[in-house]
Amino acid sequence: MNRITLLSLFVLFMISCSNRQEKKNQISIFAASSVTNVARELAHDFERSSGIKVKLNIASSGILARQIESGALFDYYISANQNWMKYVDSLSLVNKHSIRNLASNQLVAIVPFTDQRAISENEFLMQFPSLFSGRLSIGDPKHVPAGKYAMQAIDYYEWDEELGNRILPAKNVRDALLMVELGEAEMGIVYQTDAKKSVKVNIVYTFPYHACDSIHYMGAASKSKSESLDQFLLYLQSIEAKQIWNKNGFKP
Repeated sequence: MNRITLLSLFVLFMISCSNRQEKKNQISIFAASSVTNVARELAHDFERSSGIKVKLNIASSGILARQIESGALFDYYISANQNWMKYVDSLSLVNKHSIRNLASNQLVAIVPFTDQRAISENEFLMQFPSLFSGRLSIGDPKHVPAGKYAMQAIDYYEWDEELGNRILPAKNVRDALLMVELGEAEMGIVYQTDAKKSVKVNIVYTFPYHACDSIHYMGAASKSKSESLDQFLLYLQSIEAKQIWNKNGFKP
């Protein structure tokens, strides 16, 4: 074996070691848009305490599930909808034994901050479709969990016929909130946690839990095992991680 061949093999060996070491010291988290703040804080706190780098991919639960189905590499998936978690599990794309209920949330109706009306619960429930003109901003029910929950609430109170084609679907719950913040929509239905983070909207009604399916945030690890992922799974059970969920308005 000549010197050039030996040198080439050595370079390939070093690259291989470098790639393994890089993967060992980082994880990729796919997180639903509605947990953006939580995911960023969890990533920051975990990186600080472990030295393991976290790469975040933020999008709607459905889009993330489709990415995983298409072969996107990930270590941990946080879904805002149990059905999307069931979907990736049915395709054997996650570790079934790692699936956990991480936290819960509620739906709220919001208006722009400039709208200072005091709307009573009875007025809201009896007159909701006539309380605003134009369209109602929600996540796209076709692939955004917040939109599916919103449609369930609309059906529950039998507002669907009165609203007709007035529903404005957004690509994720954050965009649904943004439409109300900008005044593009006079009313929206989003997660309570997102609404409370905004200074540009007012919450006019908090939907009871029975108005839609239980809003649970599910988490699951990929089938690829690594020491870094094991450390992150342990971290999710820590007091520090639960405090981050709590601080952002979720119920861990």
